[in-house]
Amino acid sequence: MLTPRHGRALLAILVVLVAGFHAGRLLSTEQRITGGGICLPLDDSFIYLQYAKAIAEGHPFVYTSGNAPTSGATSLLYPFLLLPPHLLRVPASGCIAWALALGLAGYVLSAFLMAQIGRRLGGVVGGALSLLLFLMSPQLLWGYMSGMEIPLYGTVLLGSLHVYLRERETARFKTLRWWLFALAASRPEGAILAGVFGLLMLADRRRAARAAGAPWRAGPEALLPFAAAALPFIVNLLVSGSIESTSSQAKSILAEPYRETRLTYLTGAPVVWGLIAKVYLGMMQPGGFRYLDPALVWVNGVGAALYVLTSFFPGRRPWARGLALLPLIAAGIVVESLPVYWYVHLYRYLQGLYPLVFLLVAAGWGRLASLSGLRLPRAAGVAAAVVAAAVPLWVWAPRLLPEQAKVIRFYGHNCENILHQQVAVGRWIDRSLPPDAIVGLNDAGAIAYYGRRHTVDLIGLTSAGYARVYRSGLGCLFEHVRREPPPRRPTYFAIYPGWFPYWRESGILGPEAFRAHLDFNTICGGPDMVVYPASWVDVAATDQPTDPGAVPRGKQIVDALDLAWLPDEQRHEWRAEPEAKDVLRQYAFPDRPTRPLTDGGRIVYGLQHFRAQITPGKDLTLILRTDAWYSNRIRVLVDGKPAGIWTIARAKTTWEEPAFTVPAALLTRPRPEITLEREPTGDEEGGAGRGDLAPFHIWMVQ
Repeated sequence: MLTPRHGRALLAILVVLVAGFHAGRLLSTEQRITGGGICLPLDDSFIYLQYAKAIAEGHPFVYTSGNAPTSGATSLLYPFLLLPPHLLRVPASGCIAWALALGLAGYVLSAFLMAQIGRRLGGVVGGALSLLLFLMSPQLLWGYMSGMEIPLYGTVLLGSLHVYLRERETARFKTLRWWLFALAASRPEGAILAGVFGLLMLADRRRAARAAGAPWRAGPEALLPFAAAALPFIVNLLVSGSIESTSSQAKSILAEPYRETRLTYLTGAPVVWGLIAKVYLGMMQPGGFRYLDPALVWVNGVGAALYVLTSFFPGRRPWARGLALLPLIAAGIVVESLPVYWYVHLYRYLQGLYPLVFLLVAAGWGRLASLSGLRLPRAAGVAAAVVAAAVPLWVWAPRLLPEQAKVIRFYGHNCENILHQQVAVGRWIDRSLPPDAIVGLNDAGAIAYYGRRHTVDLIGLTSAGYARVYRSGLGCLFEHVRREPPPRRPTYFAIYPGWFPYWRESGILGPEAFRAHLDFNTICGGPDMVVYPASWVDVAATDQPTDPGAVPRGKQIVDALDLAWLPDEQRHEWRAEPEAKDVLRQYAFPDRPTRPLTDGGRIVYGLQHFRAQITPGKDLTLILRTDAWYSNRIRVLVDGKPAGIWTIARAKTTWEEPAFTVPAALLTRPRPEITLEREPTGDEEGGAGRGDLAPFHIWMVQ
C-alpha cells in the first residue's frame, strides 16, 4: 500500500530527475556554445566567489588586498556556502562547479517545498500545480543556476513559510525563529520579510492566547524575528560604518545622491509596484511590463483572486488559511522596487519572491478544484476539479516550455560572453601585469577573481567610498580618482570605454593594452572591454589657474573650491538651486590650443552658494574656470548683500577664467557666504532663458 512516506519519496525522485534533466540541458548547451569552457552567466556571480576567496585567505569582507572592508556581497551567508572549495584551493573551474551544485541543490529543495506548501495551501491540485509551475519556469531555472544567491534566498524563504504554516496553529514557533536568521542573512529583502514574519507571529500568538482565554504578553522570544531582521544591517554598520551595504549604495533608490531625482523615484514608487505586479502576472516574460499576454493575465489573475477570496470564504476549508502569503508578497514587491534597475537580467531581483507568487496563483486554482470536489455531486465535482486543474496548465505549458528552451540558449550565450570578456580580461591581467598593479574597473567580478590584483571598483560595489561618487556623475568620479593617494590610485583601467566618456581625452588613459570583443553580446555592459595603462602626469594641472598672471604680485590664493569634488563641496557648504548635476568636459585655452585640459564641474541653472575661508577687511578676487557656453550676467552677493554684476562673455570651445573683485567693506567675517545668481541674458538657445553657468573651479585671491 502506498503510504504518505512512499509518496514523498516518489515525489523527491521525480523532482531530482527533472532537475537533473534541466541541468543537463543547460550545461550541455553552455559547453556547445562556449567550446567546452565552464563559466557563470553573470559577472556579479564572481563577486561572491571573490568574497569567498577572501574569506579563505583570512580577510573576510576585504574584496582584494589593499581595499577597506566592504559589504558588497549582497548576501551575508552565501559567500560562506561558496567557501569549501576555496579552502581546499580548488581551481576556478571547480569553484564554479561547486556554485552550480549549490544552485541545483537549491532548485531541488525549492521544488520539493513548492509541492509541500502548495498542497497545504491548495490541496493536492494546488501542490501539483505549484510544483509544475516551478519546474516549467525558465527564469527560475536561469536564476537558480546563475551562481547568484537566488537558490539560497528562494529556498530559505520557502522553508520559512513552510515552518510558519506548520507551527501557526500552536503559535509557539520554536523552529521558525531560527529560520528567520538564515532568511535575513540570505538577502536584504529577506531581512525585511523576517520582520513581516515577526509581525505575523505576534498576531498568531495573540490569537492563540485569546482562543485559550489566557492573557497574552510578548516575551523576549517575540523579539527574535526583529533581531534577525536587524542582523544584516548591524553587520554592515560594523564592517563599513553604514547600515546600508555598499551594493545597496551603488544600486538603491534610497542612496541616490541627487535629492530631486531621489524624490522622483520615491513618488513614482507606486507605479513601479504596479509594473512589478504586471511582470509577475505576465510570468516574468521578457518585456513583461510592456506587453502582457491576455491569456496569462486572465489565468493568473483568476488564480490570485480565487486565493484571496477563499482565504475568507467559506468558513470551513480543507487547506491552511495561508493569509501570510499576501503581506509577504506585498512587502517583497515594495523592497524589490528599491534597485534603480530592478528589471535587468531576466528580472533577477524579482526571482527570489517569484515562488510565492506561483503558490498564490496555483493554490487559488487548487482551492477551486477542492471546493468543486466537496460541494458538487461526485461526478460533477470530479469533472469540475479536472477542469480547474487543466485550464491553467493549458494556458501555462505552451507559453513556458518553448520559452524555457530559449532561456537555456540564452544562458549558454551569457556564459560565453562572460568567459570571453570579463574572464579573458582577468586572465590577461594575471599573466601580463606586474604583481603590484592596481586595476580600476567597472565590472568587479571575474576580472578580480581571475586577475588576482588589487582592484578599485569605480562603480562602488566592492570599494569603499566610490558608490556615492560614481552615482554623482563622471565628473565627480574623475575628481575623486585623480586625488587618490599613490597606494590606492589605479595604475591600469579595465573598463567599457562608452561608460566613461572624456576619460580617454582626459589624459589618464594611456594607449590600449588589451581588448576583449564580443560579436554577439547578450549580458555584458558593452561589446568591448578595454585595458589601458593609467597616466597621471598632467592631471594635477587642473588645480591652479592657467594664467600665472591671474594672481597679482603680492597676493595669493587663500581658498579654492573645486566643483564636482564632493569633499571640497561639503567643506565649502556648496549648494545650488535648482539642484545642479555634474559635468566632465575637455577644452584647450586660447593660448594653448594643442594642450587640452579636462576638468569636472557642475551645471548651474540658477543660484549657487558657498562659504569661503578669507581674511576679513581685504578685497577678494574670485577667479572662475568655466567653459562659457553661454554669456552670463551674475549677481554676486556676500552674506546677502549685493557686491555687483559679474559679466562673463560667451566663448567658443575654450576654457575661460574670468575674475571679479569683491570690495573689502563687504567682507566682515572669516567665512562669508557668497552667492552667485544667474540673470537670463537672452543668449540662451532660442533666447528662452534655458542657458546655464558651468563652474569648474573657483579660486579666492587676497
